[in-house]
Amino acid sequence: MSVRLSTILILVLICPCPPTSVAQPQNSEAPVGASAPAAIRLENVNVSQRPSGLDIEIALSAPFVPQAIRLTGPDRLVFDFPGYGPQATSRRISVNYGPVQDVRVSLFQSHPPVTRVIVDSREALNFEVKPAGNKVLIEIAFPNAAPATAASSHLLPSAEIPHSSDNARAHDQPQQAITLSAPRSRPTAYELQAQARMLRLENLQALEDKAKSGDPEAETMLALAYHDAVLLKRDDAEALRLLHQAASQNFMAAQESLGIFAETGIGMAKPAPEEALDWYEKAVQQGSLDAATNIALMYSGGIGMPKDAAKALAWFRQAAEGGDATAQYNLALIYVRGNGVPQDYKEFARWATAAADQNVVPSCLDVASFYMQPPDGTPADIDRAVHYYEKAANLGNARAQAKLGSIFATGMQGRPDYEQAVKWYRKAADQGEPDAEFGFGVRYALGQGVGVDTEKARQLFTSAADQGQADAQYALATMLEKGDATSADPSLAAHYYELAAEQGIAKAQLRLGELLAANKDSRRDRVAACKWLMLAQPSIKESMPVLTDLRKSMTAQEIAEAEHEVDDWRTTHRESRRQ
Repeated sequence: MSVRLSTILILVLICPCPPTSVAQPQNSEAPVGASAPAAIRLENVNVSQRPSGLDIEIALSAPFVPQAIRLTGPDRLVFDFPGYGPQATSRRISVNYGPVQDVRVSLFQSHPPVTRVIVDSREALNFEVKPAGNKVLIEIAFPNAAPATAASSHLLPSAEIPHSSDNARAHDQPQQAITLSAPRSRPTAYELQAQARMLRLENLQALEDKAKSGDPEAETMLALAYHDAVLLKRDDAEALRLLHQAASQNFMAAQESLGIFAETGIGMAKPAPEEALDWYEKAVQQGSLDAATNIALMYSGGIGMPKDAAKALAWFRQAAEGGDATAQYNLALIYVRGNGVPQDYKEFARWATAAADQNVVPSCLDVASFYMQPPDGTPADIDRAVHYYEKAANLGNARAQAKLGSIFATGMQGRPDYEQAVKWYRKAADQGEPDAEFGFGVRYALGQGVGVDTEKARQLFTSAADQGQADAQYALATMLEKGDATSADPSLAAHYYELAAEQGIAKAQLRLGELLAANKDSRRDRVAACKWLMLAQPSIKESMPVLTDLRKSMTAQEIAEAEHEVDDWRTTHRESRRQ
């Protein structure tokens, strides 16, 4: 199943296979807000890169059959798993690879359970869903995938950088005698591809004439135009022919391109990693930073060879010292994780800052976070954090914009600046960023930087809540219970209280427990109420009188059942925090 997106939101319903009794159907007679047992679960979500896209592997405790429907909305993919409870109630995987920003996992509905996986993107995506037993593989192909994408698309995601392997080829060590610094007079494959994509019809004939005369730069640009189908029908065979002609003249950009073609198998029966390494190494000999980084990425990702963190580290360092931003950021990740080297925050800050100063957005976010809460015990530097958040925000990153909104709203630089907070919240909320939608909603609710508008606040809370933002779920629940800016809806309020309670919001746990405790005639509600009140009690002492009164109407077996559910909930959340 492959669906083309533009401004269409795709909602994919992942339905369990038999036994169908595992997936609990909607029961209109069930008490509102009561906790249903999750017999099947979404166990884990892993994200991995391909040169032309992204793979998302979702592990389940039971098989599934995918179905899809379309809804209007921004560019994102939404996958719903009816009948499945999440292993963790909320999780965000920062990706920042190609157009994909992050992957979010949250409990969307409790009764029956529905876990939602959202893929946030800056643009439309092609994707295919492939069932594989107890797993579903979502293959995302990036729009206009090309042999030489922007250097930032080679960034590693937030997965672990692999450990070294002893059986990688010995000759693939960096040539330490080479000082990498690509001559400015010699364009890279990435630069020529960008120029190829801007070709106009009136320029094409002159380019073809130049290529026919044997000019290697023209041959390379024309080859990339053939691959990208820029003004020409896509023809990878012709692209390869032209690239080989240019590479025979030792043209660096052609060697880089041939490496990428071989690595990804463009115009070939299958990928040829050995050939890719050969071409990359030839380009490195001429000072190519991109080629050195690509070799490092092949070793770090195990692309056509065993993963080898030691070789990846050596190649990343060589390219990073030459000034390649992609390599600098990956080197920073190696040091902060301590993979194959001692963990070193100083080296992390050095290389991450170097990459951030070259406008690598993930690095800007990591540097800003580092200075907000330094893990090495040094004092926070809010001004420096704001500087890098602003850098990423001005490049359009919604997470950075939302962070700035919170910094200015809470006065972390000395006093609140609601005008600045609203400015950044608005930018991020316009991109559908849930934390920003919640923060912006609070400003409307309180009249901070904008006039009081409870209806606008409710709309923003609803959008954020339906994306799994726990504070928004609680805020929306209180509005629905009281009837603020809408008709009171106790049933829907209980639904959102429970979603927030599942994510550990103590106020939601207390209020949900109070609502359920009022229905003492229902055994299910008594057990659920006891569970939520016990979970709220360490944070909110007001829960104790309600809990004490409730226990008087419960049997010993019911209390034991509630205590068991509390233990299960805490175990699940401990595992979530470890991830």
